[in-house]
Amino acid sequence: MNESGVFVDWFAASQFHPAGGLPVIASGVKATFDPLGNCRHEFALSESVRGSHDSSVRVLCDGYRVSLSGNVGRFGRPDNLFNLGWTGTLEAANRILASLGLPPFTAGEGTPESPVPPGGPGNGGAVVSRGAFVSRIDLTCNYATGSDAQARAVIRWLAGQSVSRMKRGYSGDESVWFTNTRHMLKAYRKGAEMRKHGSDERGAQWAEENGIVRVEVELKKRLLHDLDMNRLDAITDDKLVQLFHEQTEIFRRVDMSDEPDILDAIPPRYRMTAAAWLVGQDVSGMMSRATLFRHARILREHGLDILQHRDVHRLPIRVRVVDLQPAQMPDWYDLKAA
Repeated sequence: MNESGVFVDWFAASQFHPAGGLPVIASGVKATFDPLGNCRHEFALSESVRGSHDSSVRVLCDGYRVSLSGNVGRFGRPDNLFNLGWTGTLEAANRILASLGLPPFTAGEGTPESPVPPGGPGNGGAVVSRGAFVSRIDLTCNYATGSDAQARAVIRWLAGQSVSRMKRGYSGDESVWFTNTRHMLKAYRKGAEMRKHGSDERGAQWAEENGIVRVEVELKKRLLHDLDMNRLDAITDDKLVQLFHEQTEIFRRVDMSDEPDILDAIPPRYRMTAAAWLVGQDVSGMMSRATLFRHARILREHGLDILQHRDVHRLPIRVRVVDLQPAQMPDWYDLKAA
């Protein structure tokens, strides 16, 4: 884990080795057939490789292509309260591959390999190994809110927020998530999650006493491709930490809707919309959809989310600010235990 507190909680990659001759590792083969009984598609299924403490990853090798997916930093460890950074994750993945007699994931374009054997992939000509391609990375950080009650408050507050072009879901005051085809943002109370899965009592108690809110960002294949971060040589710890903070911008929002001078800070052309929303009006019927989303984008920068209903009938309450800080790993926690 690096100093920022951000670590990797899931990793998926594959690499093609043109020379072939690798051990075949698969749990079986799945085939689909047309109405006449002709085989249309056939592909191997990955094998579950199990470690101690009920941990596992999935590995697949057809003799040429090696694929691995899972929480490799958790493999062989009792929990994932804290985990490894990018460099440590890649090293852990390669140790698992080596234990199975498979070559490690490598970066770069590589060099021309020997011709593919008859019956192998390709057309029999020389093939260039292009290194490993990454299809998923989950980034995670533990935030200490100070108590389990404040952790619950943070989850409830997040459940009332919106993220542009992402679908929201939540489960009471335990978890909330925002998702689309490119990535997913999730936050949940880590102590409750650890108890649900029967994790170490000491770790679960520490998470509850410190009000740990776990924030996860799942970077899917499409987003990694668009960011040109689907190759090993394009990924660094610093890039991933920066990307994590960009994706979790929602945690830096501040609800300023009760500030007396809020309208003065808003550009004049957007003040009427803001004023209407502040008194509880449904502003979606006041303008076109395109204008609504343009106003929402500008006003969100001033702490107003006009896409959410504002309940002006609630009794005034004293605002409590919860300062989210990356949690420091306790002295008793052994990240290298396996």
